[in-house]
Amino acid sequence: MRINLRGITVILIAVLCLVNTGCTENPKNEMVKSWQELVRLLPENQKTAAPEEELPAAETITLGESIDVKLYFVSADGAGLEAEMRTIPKTEGLARQTLQELIKGPKNKNLSSPLPAGVELLDINIKPEGLCIIDLNSLAKKVDDEKQEQMMVYALVNTVGQFPAVQEVTFMINGEKIHQLGGYMDLSAPIEPDYSL
Repeated sequence: MRINLRGITVILIAVLCLVNTGCTENPKNEMVKSWQELVRLLPENQKTAAPEEELPAAETITLGESIDVKLYFVSADGAGLEAEMRTIPKTEGLARQTLQELIKGPKNKNLSSPLPAGVELLDINIKPEGLCIIDLNSLAKKVDDEKQEQMMVYALVNTVGQFPAVQEVTFMINGEKIHQLGGYMDLSAPIEPDYSL
């Protein structure tokens, strides 16, 4: 069997030219660059957005940035709700994080939490048409009277209603749709924010 040394030499020279002189770029690097560009161009709510929550279309998230949000607590006289401003880091789960801050309670000593002790946010889902579904644990049903239930419902609704993507809110308890919490308000239809309380 005869070996064609001339052909092998030409192939080796061509390979060396490509590798050593940079006649071409590494295709793997090109693929990585194109994927990075694709991810950079995607809308923020498509990058690694949690399936349960979509951000407002105009919202852009930059790591390290913060945002001021309004949390609604019971006013000092107990007659209505009062907004407390809080600065939180911007994240893709902004509505979820905002509700977690509401559950932590007010920093202002004159305000009080409208939520029964031990209430937990189990899930939040914001649909493209503007419906926000808030899923709470069963302790949310432990309201003392109609006023407390109304304050709790509207504190939650008004807090998430500050985001343009949220038009109305409906509730679930432990993953199941409900028509009432404490038995005072009809929650069978979605609730819109009401900032007059």
